[in-house]
Amino acid sequence: MKEVGILANDGTIKIGTELDKSGLESGMSGLGSFAQKGFSVVSTAAKAATAAIGAGLVASVKVGASFEAEMSKVQAISGVTGDELAQLTEKAKEMGAKTKFSASESAQAFEYMAMAGWKTDDMLNSIGGIMNLAAASGEDLASVSDIVTDAMTAMGLAADGTTTIVKDGYTKEVSNASHFADVLAAASSNSNTNVAMMGETFKYAAPLAGALGYSVEDLAQAIGLMANSGIKGSNAGTALRSVLTRLAKPPKEAAEAMEQYGISIKNSDGSMKSLVEVMENMRDPLQGLPEDEQAAAAAAIGGQEAMSGLLAIVNASESDFKKLSAAIDNADGSAEQMADIMQNNLSGQLTVMKSAAE
Repeated sequence: MKEVGILANDGTIKIGTELDKSGLESGMSGLGSFAQKGFSVVSTAAKAATAAIGAGLVASVKVGASFEAEMSKVQAISGVTGDELAQLTEKAKEMGAKTKFSASESAQAFEYMAMAGWKTDDMLNSIGGIMNLAAASGEDLASVSDIVTDAMTAMGLAADGTTTIVKDGYTKEVSNASHFADVLAAASSNSNTNVAMMGETFKYAAPLAGALGYSVEDLAQAIGLMANSGIKGSNAGTALRSVLTRLAKPPKEAAEAMEQYGISIKNSDGSMKSLVEVMENMRDPLQGLPEDEQAAAAAAIGGQEAMSGLLAIVNASESDFKKLSAAIDNADGSAEQMADIMQNNLSGQLTVMKSAAE
């Protein structure tokens, strides 16, 4: 708008105002531009919100599809239907909501249990202990489930069986899987090995140890002592298998050495000694021998390739032997305690939150 002076007929000047067409056009143009920019901002925000919602839906679909696919594998392998499948599905979701492992990972653990022929109740009763061992060891849940189910089968431990725990004057029954998990947790945390390497050792030694009636506690003791001398995984497994084979059915040189040093896997009444008793029986006469004589005795009893493993057991210090034995004997609850400690930090809690959100 601008002022305009007009010369009238009577000689006076009249001052008036009128709209400046170019200014008006410029103002309207600016207003339109502002409105357009505003609409563009709103449009961009809407697109971003839509994209976020879309991404969330895609993620949700992926998670759901993955979980359903895993549960379908469990169903196909185990043959469960109806209420049993619903129980396993709900248990997997429950564990996914309150542990560091997702529902899909829980389903993968069930898959390995199903492959081992475990029934629905066995899976439901065992998943907690196996999860604790996985969390305590830092291994993935499916691998730990595979280790426990395979080793328990090799040792002749029934999935639906229980172990009696006597501690501080009270007695309780725990599932074999939970007890197995506690023993592995205690042994791995008190010797120079881990659950994955112990699982590899079990592949070679557990079938024979189970056939001889040895316990998982005794086998874990032998594995831990070998590991402290650097003999781990499959090397420990083959060494331990060779030693047990030659003790059970000694060839001539082994039989002569066992007789010379008073070593036997049986008591005087013909009953089998425990593996710990056998190890102590070997340690007593062989520990004090000169190095060359000790090596010769170990080679005769265990065989050339297994003598290093046998010597690791024989020459373990008394303090290391007793420490590991005490830890294994008092293993009850070890996996859960270690899992709680491992998750008692910001990273651990964020992992649990992520699992719950999933």
